[in-house]
Amino acid sequence: MTILVASLVVLTVFFARQHHYSRYPKLLHRFRWGFLFFTLFFIGFYAQGQLSVVNIFTLLLSLYDGFEIGTFLLDPVIFILWTFTFITLFIWGRGLFCGWLCPFGAMQEMASWLGKTLRVRQRKVPEAWHRRLIHLKYLILVGLVGTSFHSLTLAEQLSEVEPFKTSLTLYFWRYWPFVVYAVGLLVAGMFVHKFFCRYLCPLGAGLAVLGKFRLFSWLERVKLCGQPCQTCKNQCEINAIRTDGRIDYNECIQCLECVVILRDDTRCVDSLIQQKRQRRARIQAVNVGVS
Repeated sequence: MTILVASLVVLTVFFARQHHYSRYPKLLHRFRWGFLFFTLFFIGFYAQGQLSVVNIFTLLLSLYDGFEIGTFLLDPVIFILWTFTFITLFIWGRGLFCGWLCPFGAMQEMASWLGKTLRVRQRKVPEAWHRRLIHLKYLILVGLVGTSFHSLTLAEQLSEVEPFKTSLTLYFWRYWPFVVYAVGLLVAGMFVHKFFCRYLCPLGAGLAVLGKFRLFSWLERVKLCGQPCQTCKNQCEINAIRTDGRIDYNECIQCLECVVILRDDTRCVDSLIQQKRQRRARIQAVNVGVS
């Protein structure tokens, strides 16, 4: 648990200073990929720290029947992760967990990287369809929570919509339909970036609901974002940036790529325009001096 707590402290410091580290894209990218590997192999496979929607409706039922903290202390790793996630939801939103601490999310990132490496054609879901499909995970969440109050056993069975048990707890060693489903989601992620996270994950939906109460909007935007610049939107693989430049924190996984672009004088349109104006001003000053 010491390693887990230390990693959470490091991640907190990193996020608190994200505007500083975003000026060093190579460092940020290396840190992110290093942390994703840590999340998958240590938190996921070794510590079995994959949070689940089951934890959400177990908590709700516990509050309904009379809260007993002892039930949640039975698994210290899950308890620590849930405590950290709950606190950070009100600071950074759901993106810190979904983008950095979810083992299956990390697995999907790696599947996407593999797809690009193998030159699999990336499919971008049309904006209109994307905006409709993102609501599917909320419907799944409502269905599971409602079912849990009727039958917890049935709700746990239906929660297999999350492939976490198959992929992380049982290492894909399970009855073949479960394996086909889990692998199928990863294959889909090779074509559509983080397909499961975006459209099917009830855990992500539940965290997004709580994340609406976050206190800050850390991801910086400038006047030209979306009006007319669409660079960040086009580069956002999870499509969490609207055409008007606003960040959709319900969908954002806090990869920080948009902040990196904003700090890049060679990619950010706002910076390029400012540089152009400065060059023009210098030329005019030189011309005035000559005359």
